[in-house]
Amino acid sequence: MKNYLSEFIGTFGFVFIGCGAVVFAAPFIGYLGIAMAFGLAYGAMGLAFKDGHFNPAVTIAAALSKQFYAKNIWFTLIKTAGYVFVQTAGACAAVYLIYYIYSGKTGYVYQGSPDANIIERYSISAAFCLEVILNFLFLCVFLGNTACSGKRAVACGLFITAAFLLSYPVTKGAINPARTTASALFGGEKALAQLPVYWAASLTAALIAGMAYRPFSKRDKTSSQDISAS
Repeated sequence: MKNYLSEFIGTFGFVFIGCGAVVFAAPFIGYLGIAMAFGLAYGAMGLAFKDGHFNPAVTIAAALSKQFYAKNIWFTLIKTAGYVFVQTAGACAAVYLIYYIYSGKTGYVYQGSPDANIIERYSISAAFCLEVILNFLFLCVFLGNTACSGKRAVACGLFITAAFLLSYPVTKGAINPARTTASALFGGEKALAQLPVYWAASLTAALIAGMAYRPFSKRDKTSSQDISAS
Protein backbone atom coordinates (compact mmCIF):
# COMPACT_ATOMS: atom_id res chain seq x y z
CA MET A 1 0.00 0.00 0.00
CA LYS A 2 2.90 2.34 0.80
CA ASN A 3 4.29 1.99 -2.74
CA TYR A 4 0.92 2.78 -4.32
CA LEU A 5 0.55 5.86 -2.13
CA SER A 6 4.06 6.94 -3.14
CA GLU A 7 3.16 6.57 -6.82
CA PHE A 8 -0.01 8.59 -6.35
CA ILE A 9 1.70 11.43 -4.49
CA GLY A 10 4.78 11.41 -6.71
CA THR A 11 2.77 11.52 -9.93
CA PHE A 12 0.45 14.13 -8.43
CA GLY A 13 3.39 16.35 -7.49
CA PHE A 14 5.10 16.00 -10.86
CA VAL A 15 1.93 16.79 -12.82
CA PHE A 16 0.69 19.51 -10.48
CA ILE A 17 3.96 21.46 -10.69
CA GLY A 18 4.55 20.85 -14.41
CA CYS A 19 1.04 21.42 -15.72
CA GLY A 20 0.51 24.17 -13.17
CA ALA A 21 3.51 25.98 -14.64
CA VAL A 22 1.86 25.80 -18.08
CA VAL A 23 -1.56 26.98 -16.87
CA PHE A 24 -0.50 29.68 -14.41
CA ALA A 25 2.92 30.87 -15.50
CA ALA A 26 3.58 30.07 -19.19
CA PRO A 27 3.54 33.74 -20.37
CA PHE A 28 6.15 34.61 -17.74
CA ILE A 29 8.54 31.65 -17.83
CA GLY A 30 8.36 30.44 -21.46
CA TYR A 31 9.48 27.03 -22.79
CA LEU A 32 12.61 26.92 -20.63
CA GLY A 33 10.68 27.60 -17.43
CA ILE A 34 8.06 24.97 -18.27
CA ALA A 35 10.74 22.38 -19.08
CA MET A 36 12.53 23.12 -15.82
CA ALA A 37 9.28 22.89 -13.85
CA PHE A 38 8.57 19.39 -15.18
CA GLY A 39 12.18 18.23 -14.83
CA LEU A 40 12.74 19.63 -11.34
CA ALA A 41 9.39 18.29 -10.13
CA TYR A 42 10.13 14.77 -11.41
CA GLY A 43 13.60 14.81 -9.91
CA ALA A 44 12.35 16.09 -6.55
CA MET A 45 9.58 13.47 -6.39
CA GLY A 46 12.12 10.79 -7.29
CA LEU A 47 14.33 11.90 -4.40
CA ALA A 48 11.37 12.03 -2.03
CA PHE A 49 10.02 8.59 -2.96
CA LYS A 50 12.75 6.01 -3.50
CA ASP A 51 12.32 3.84 -6.63
CA GLY A 52 9.24 5.84 -7.69
CA HIS A 53 8.10 5.53 -11.30
CA PHE A 54 5.41 8.23 -11.69
CA ASN A 55 4.94 7.11 -15.30
CA PRO A 56 3.05 4.07 -16.70
CA ALA A 57 5.70 3.56 -19.39
CA VAL A 58 8.39 3.26 -16.72
CA THR A 59 6.37 0.68 -14.77
CA ILE A 60 5.66 -1.41 -17.87
CA ALA A 61 9.26 -1.24 -19.11
CA ALA A 62 10.59 -2.11 -15.65
CA ALA A 63 8.21 -5.09 -15.46
CA LEU A 64 9.28 -6.35 -18.90
CA SER A 65 12.95 -6.01 -17.98
CA LYS A 66 12.31 -7.78 -14.65
CA GLN A 67 13.48 -4.82 -12.61
CA PHE A 68 9.92 -4.61 -11.27
CA TYR A 69 8.41 -7.94 -10.37
CA ALA A 70 6.37 -9.82 -7.79
CA LYS A 71 6.07 -13.50 -6.83
CA ASN A 72 5.13 -14.64 -10.34
CA ILE A 73 3.93 -13.29 -13.67
CA TRP A 74 0.32 -12.93 -12.53
CA PHE A 75 1.22 -10.96 -9.42
CA THR A 76 3.55 -8.84 -11.55
CA LEU A 77 0.70 -8.09 -13.99
CA ILE A 78 -1.63 -7.13 -11.14
CA LYS A 79 1.04 -4.97 -9.51
CA THR A 80 1.84 -3.27 -12.82
CA ALA A 81 -1.84 -2.57 -13.53
CA GLY A 82 -2.23 -1.18 -10.01
CA TYR A 83 0.71 1.18 -10.49
CA VAL A 84 -0.62 2.41 -13.84
CA PHE A 85 -4.07 3.04 -12.36
CA VAL A 86 -2.70 4.91 -9.33
CA GLN A 87 -0.35 7.00 -11.48
CA THR A 88 -3.18 8.01 -13.80
CA ALA A 89 -5.43 8.79 -10.82
CA GLY A 90 -2.71 10.98 -9.28
CA ALA A 91 -2.26 12.87 -12.54
CA CYS A 92 -6.02 13.38 -12.92
CA ALA A 93 -6.31 14.66 -9.35
CA ALA A 94 -3.49 17.14 -10.01
CA VAL A 95 -5.03 18.52 -13.20
CA TYR A 96 -8.48 18.75 -11.59
CA LEU A 97 -7.08 20.83 -8.73
CA ILE A 98 -5.12 23.02 -11.14
CA TYR A 99 -8.29 23.98 -12.98
CA TYR A 100 -10.22 24.35 -9.74
CA ILE A 101 -7.65 26.90 -8.58
CA TYR A 102 -7.42 28.53 -12.01
CA SER A 103 -11.19 29.01 -12.12
CA GLY A 104 -10.83 31.27 -9.08
CA LYS A 105 -8.91 33.84 -11.11
CA THR A 106 -10.65 37.21 -11.42
CA GLY A 107 -12.52 37.39 -14.74
CA TYR A 108 -11.90 33.69 -15.46
CA VAL A 109 -13.45 32.42 -18.68
CA TYR A 110 -12.69 28.88 -19.82
CA GLN A 111 -10.83 29.04 -23.15
CA GLY A 112 -9.43 25.56 -23.49
CA SER A 113 -6.59 23.76 -21.75
CA PRO A 114 -3.13 25.18 -22.44
CA ASP A 115 -1.49 22.10 -20.92
CA ALA A 116 -3.30 19.58 -23.17
CA ASN A 117 -1.00 17.64 -25.52
CA ILE A 118 -2.48 18.64 -28.88
CA ILE A 119 -0.62 18.05 -32.13
CA GLU A 120 -1.25 21.00 -34.43
CA ARG A 121 1.73 21.96 -36.61
CA TYR A 122 3.09 18.46 -37.22
CA SER A 123 1.66 15.27 -38.68
CA ILE A 124 0.45 12.53 -36.35
CA SER A 125 3.12 10.15 -37.66
CA ALA A 126 5.90 12.68 -37.04
CA ALA A 127 4.67 13.33 -33.49
CA PHE A 128 4.38 9.59 -32.85
CA CYS A 129 7.96 9.05 -34.03
CA LEU A 130 9.28 11.80 -31.77
CA GLU A 131 7.36 10.48 -28.77
CA VAL A 132 8.65 6.93 -29.28
CA ILE A 133 12.25 8.17 -29.47
CA LEU A 134 12.00 10.43 -26.41
CA ASN A 135 10.11 7.84 -24.37
CA PHE A 136 12.69 5.20 -25.26
CA LEU A 137 15.63 7.44 -24.34
CA PHE A 138 13.95 8.40 -21.06
CA LEU A 139 13.38 4.73 -20.23
CA CYS A 140 17.03 4.00 -20.99
CA VAL A 141 18.01 6.67 -18.47
CA PHE A 142 15.68 5.16 -15.87
CA LEU A 143 16.45 1.49 -16.44
CA GLY A 144 20.17 2.12 -16.84
CA ASN A 145 20.50 3.75 -13.41
CA THR A 146 19.86 0.91 -10.98
CA ALA A 147 22.71 1.41 -8.51
CA CYS A 148 21.45 4.62 -6.85
CA SER A 149 17.87 5.87 -6.83
CA GLY A 150 19.07 9.40 -6.02
CA LYS A 151 21.30 9.59 -9.07
CA ARG A 152 18.51 8.11 -11.18
CA ALA A 153 16.05 10.76 -10.00
CA VAL A 154 18.49 13.54 -10.90
CA ALA A 155 19.32 11.98 -14.27
CA CYS A 156 15.64 11.53 -15.14
CA GLY A 157 14.84 15.08 -14.11
CA LEU A 158 17.63 16.45 -16.30
CA PHE A 159 16.50 14.35 -19.25
CA ILE A 160 12.87 15.47 -18.91
CA THR A 161 14.01 19.10 -18.93
CA ALA A 162 15.99 18.57 -22.14
CA ALA A 163 13.23 16.48 -23.76
CA PHE A 164 10.56 19.09 -23.00
CA LEU A 165 12.65 21.82 -24.61
CA LEU A 166 12.79 19.73 -27.76
CA SER A 167 9.24 18.37 -27.84
CA TYR A 168 7.11 21.19 -26.47
CA PRO A 169 6.60 22.87 -29.87
CA VAL A 170 5.59 19.48 -31.35
CA THR A 171 3.55 17.65 -28.70
CA LYS A 172 3.66 20.07 -25.76
CA GLY A 173 6.09 17.77 -24.01
CA ALA A 174 4.05 14.62 -23.48
CA ILE A 175 6.44 11.72 -22.65
CA ASN A 176 4.18 10.56 -19.79
CA PRO A 177 0.81 8.96 -20.72
CA ALA A 178 -0.65 9.49 -17.23
CA ARG A 179 -0.04 13.22 -17.51
CA THR A 180 -1.31 13.24 -21.11
CA THR A 181 -4.51 11.43 -20.11
CA ALA A 182 -5.23 13.85 -17.27
CA SER A 183 -4.67 16.90 -19.48
CA ALA A 184 -6.80 15.43 -22.28
CA LEU A 185 -9.81 15.13 -19.96
CA PHE A 186 -9.85 18.94 -19.81
CA GLY A 187 -8.58 19.52 -23.34
CA GLY A 188 -11.67 18.89 -25.42
CA GLU A 189 -12.46 16.50 -28.26
CA LYS A 190 -9.21 17.00 -30.18
CA ALA A 191 -7.03 16.18 -27.18
CA LEU A 192 -9.08 13.07 -26.41
CA ALA A 193 -8.97 11.98 -30.06
CA GLN A 194 -5.15 12.22 -30.09
CA LEU A 195 -4.70 10.54 -26.71
CA PRO A 196 -4.28 7.01 -28.20
CA VAL A 197 -1.24 8.29 -30.15
CA TYR A 198 0.58 9.09 -26.92
CA TRP A 199 -0.32 5.81 -25.26
CA ALA A 200 0.76 3.89 -28.36
CA ALA A 201 4.09 5.73 -28.46
CA SER A 202 4.75 5.16 -24.76
CA LEU A 203 3.80 1.47 -24.92
CA THR A 204 5.96 0.95 -28.00
CA ALA A 205 8.94 2.52 -26.29
CA ALA A 206 8.26 0.55 -23.09
CA LEU A 207 8.19 -2.72 -25.03
CA ILE A 208 11.46 -1.96 -26.84
CA ALA A 209 13.29 -0.67 -23.77
CA GLY A 210 11.94 -3.39 -21.48
CA MET A 211 13.06 -6.20 -23.77
CA ALA A 212 16.39 -4.49 -24.50
CA TYR A 213 17.23 -4.23 -20.78
CA ARG A 214 15.99 -7.70 -19.87
CA PRO A 215 19.41 -9.40 -20.36
CA PHE A 216 21.12 -6.69 -18.28
CA SER A 217 18.68 -7.21 -15.41
CA LYS A 218 19.41 -10.95 -15.37
CA ARG A 219 23.16 -10.27 -15.41
CA ASP A 220 22.89 -7.75 -12.55
CA LYS A 221 20.85 -10.23 -10.51
CA THR A 222 23.41 -12.97 -11.07
CA SER A 223 26.28 -10.68 -10.15
CA SER A 224 24.62 -9.59 -6.91
CA GLN A 225 23.99 -13.27 -6.00
CA ASP A 226 27.63 -14.12 -6.64
CA ILE A 227 28.78 -11.21 -4.45
CA SER A 228 26.47 -12.20 -1.59
CA ALA A 229 27.58 -15.84 -1.85
CA SER A 230 31.23 -14.89 -1.59
